[in-house]
Amino acid sequence: MFFMAETFSKIHVKKVFFPLCLVLFLVGGGFFLFSKSFSHKRNDRENKQKVLRVSIGKRITSLDPALASDSYSQKLVSAIFDTPLQYVYTKKFPVQLECAMLEKMPEFSPDGKKLVLTLRKDLFFHEKPCFPDKKSRKVTAADLRFSILRLADPRLMSGGYFLVRGKIAELDRFRKEAQKSPAGDFTAYKKNYSGLQVLDEYTLQITLTKSDPRFIYALAMPFFSVVSVKSAEYYRGNFADNPVGSGAFRMKEWVKDHRMILEKYPDYRKEYHSGREKGKNLPYLDKVECYFIRQDLAAWLMFLQGKLDYCNLDGEKFDAVADASGNLIPALRKRGIHLLSAPFFEVTYIGFHFGDPRLANNKKLRQAMTLAFDKDFRKESSNGRLMKIYSPIPSGVAGALEKEKGSFGEKDLVQAKKLLAEAGYPGGIDPATGKNLVFTFDQAGGETFFRQTAEMLASDMKKIGVDIVPVFNNRARFFQRLRQNQVQLFRLSWVGDYPDAENFFQLFYSPNAGNCNRAAYSNKLFDAMYEEILEMKDSPERTAKYEKMTRFLMDECPWIFESRPTSFILVHPWVENLFHHDFIFSNWKYLDMDPEKREEGRKNYKPIPMGELRK
Repeated sequence: MFFMAETFSKIHVKKVFFPLCLVLFLVGGGFFLFSKSFSHKRNDRENKQKVLRVSIGKRITSLDPALASDSYSQKLVSAIFDTPLQYVYTKKFPVQLECAMLEKMPEFSPDGKKLVLTLRKDLFFHEKPCFPDKKSRKVTAADLRFSILRLADPRLMSGGYFLVRGKIAELDRFRKEAQKSPAGDFTAYKKNYSGLQVLDEYTLQITLTKSDPRFIYALAMPFFSVVSVKSAEYYRGNFADNPVGSGAFRMKEWVKDHRMILEKYPDYRKEYHSGREKGKNLPYLDKVECYFIRQDLAAWLMFLQGKLDYCNLDGEKFDAVADASGNLIPALRKRGIHLLSAPFFEVTYIGFHFGDPRLANNKKLRQAMTLAFDKDFRKESSNGRLMKIYSPIPSGVAGALEKEKGSFGEKDLVQAKKLLAEAGYPGGIDPATGKNLVFTFDQAGGETFFRQTAEMLASDMKKIGVDIVPVFNNRARFFQRLRQNQVQLFRLSWVGDYPDAENFFQLFYSPNAGNCNRAAYSNKLFDAMYEEILEMKDSPERTAKYEKMTRFLMDECPWIFESRPTSFILVHPWVENLFHHDFIFSNWKYLDMDPEKREEGRKNYKPIPMGELRK
């Protein structure tokens, strides 16, 4: 699956409180680290505009939807481009798809292989030199077909290819045709393929190789953003630097590695947001100013002085501004700043690699080590930023057993030692050597966090007589060792691509070993269950099978199910309608703000005394 779905989730043990307190104090005393972009005086007209100012923080890799594989790039892509479907912004779990560019929700044919997409008639690409007039800017089914084919073009090497690989009829033939052509040649796109048929100017029929009820989720992902055939042919190799979408915002300015300014697109399709001002079309904002601030400290200072409108909290900042219960300190609450929190649709795990026969063939050994794992300590060390989990399926989707911990969910050293003896290693002693069992623990980094993580695992396992040897790698070396079966224990996390348990079950399907099945887990019973649910539509019967699969994995212990991270965002009082949603990559079109309240807040800003930070 999508390679960016795998991350290295950080715990962040509690840190010293003083350094950031000092920073907050200095902000109040006039310690400025702001660029000229923020310090210049804005005119009256601009002060009345609704301008959102945010820090992206990371370098943008590409604004080509087919090539934007990281979350930062996809956030901008989702603001500039549009997708056939989208998720309802205010409905998180269970999430719900709705039409975006489509006139009506697509329906599968009786055999589940055909899907007809009918575009709205009010869709226009942003004004660019490649379009002579407004009529030529109209979004058509040919553009949608072209955009899907780009994901499979081997010359582009799109990170979104996994969404269509082996799923759309004759896509392999397109790939062969495209491979024959030089870069920038669109001959292969103009040939006929049975899997993507333009029925009329606004209608595209997709024919799948087999029934796949989850394919519809792909239509709401940034990779499926619709690009213009005309713009791709016009800009060719410079297409990524000249993004031409039909989204809520269009690019006004882009100074690479410094800032990007987006402005409201006046010809954006008619869309209204429930619960807001009736009859007012999205987006509410006039502009979005994105600053690429690489130093977290600088971004943090800008937020505190109202130069940025919201700020994501990492471990150190969180410990300084919130108490052990996750409540914001009074010094910030008095200024109207509020804290948003929500768990990510992500699970972090420690995998047992089945390339090691001892781990693969001895379930009681895996169960014993799982019972020695102290989840409470990790939760406490994270100051509440981690949620304990007991299965590979996040809460909120069918198949998640939110009220069940299973037999191996919580630390139990007595039972762990008993199982270890039954596994053939009483007291952790390997009878073949007469010494304690030893396992390596691989991670993709050697910084303080990774060393602390290794120390915690070693401490847990030492209590049952198992020794852990840390192995610190860079990212490339880490995955190389996984592919070559050179690891025993390792730590990773998986971010769900779409709200379906199947996206997590695939991580245990044996044919996926060496790919997303990083543990190389192999079990014929589980494989049979997985294959059975692949073509099933959402139903009580499928949910029952999902739950059976979840319980099976909870007993098998192919992973130690560690945690689920939580998102924390600090927001100024003038920002309205900001929510966390795992599957909406850019929520800017829904945001609103009060520019007068913003200016008043900045003008009346007062120093934050050190004493207030300690309350």
